Amino acid sequence: MNERDVYLNDEIDLKEIFDVLWAAKMLIIQITAFFAVASVTYSLLLTNYYKSESLLIARNASESQGLSQYSGLAAMAGINLPSSGEDRAAQTIELIKSRKFIKHLLEFEDVLPSIMAAKKYNHASGKLSFYKDIYDAKERSWIKKPTYLQAHKHFRKMLNISQDTATGFITIEIEHISPIFAKEFLELIINEANVLLRNKDMEESKQGLEYLTSELSKTSFVEIQESINALIEAQLEKQMMTQINEDYILIEIEPPFIPEEKSKPSRAIICILGTMLGGILSLMIVLVRHYYFSLDN
Repeated sequence: MNERDVYLNDEIDLKEIFDVLWAAKMLIIQITAFFAVASVTYSLLLTNYYKSESLLIARNASESQGLSQYSGLAAMAGINLPSSGEDRAAQTIELIKSRKFIKHLLEFEDVLPSIMAAKKYNHASGKLSFYKDIYDAKERSWIKKPTYLQAHKHFRKMLNISQDTATGFITIEIEHISPIFAKEFLELIINEANVLLRNKDMEESKQGLEYLTSELSKTSFVEIQESINALIEAQLEKQMMTQINEDYILIEIEPPFIPEEKSKPSRAIICILGTMLGGILSLMIVLVRHYYFSLDN
């Protein structure tokens, strides 16, 4: 009998809840409709963002195998030779994410305003408009110029870079309100990463050659002279690699492109979630109000 009573009480409670909700159906509809309209309005006010991406691979160290045989000897002399492809890929990824790199990129025209002051993108003209209280586009002058550290924070939000550990492929993505700037900025990132690493290796190679040449003239031992000549040959080969390869480290498999479709926001999802939130909230309001007054009585 006790189990039967519990079952009947549960059934009565469920019926009571249904009756309460049905009696307040207009309030539920109104609250849900309000949230639906609000979510649609909010989603329409959001700015569209576009994502350009590129697929790359780091230049394989096997292309400079002739240098690898001297790596141990070069290390003893304090000279750097090209490392493995995986090491160069990791080095390049960390360089692109660094504050030093964004500080270098800000030297290029219109990069800082496009990162920090972009307000709206005009699809007809393909141009950006800027916040007037931050940047004067006509005079090309700053009202409130941000620091490179602030620009770095925004840059990291725009940037997504990762490497597939299985294949070694590197994916770089840039997201911006301008599809044209997203593509051009990504091209700039790839090009400048190659340029900076090429210049770094070239400078190290020049310093290594100067040191080795001076050491060669100081010794009369044939064995040491042969070792130094081998290191000089390796440095010359390293310089050759920096000169002949346009894409010194990052080789483009899929180049950057101008995206035609937005990457965010997803307005349909915002509207659905907003409507569902309104429906759930309205049900809770009706039930809480009913049982609160019932408890009072």
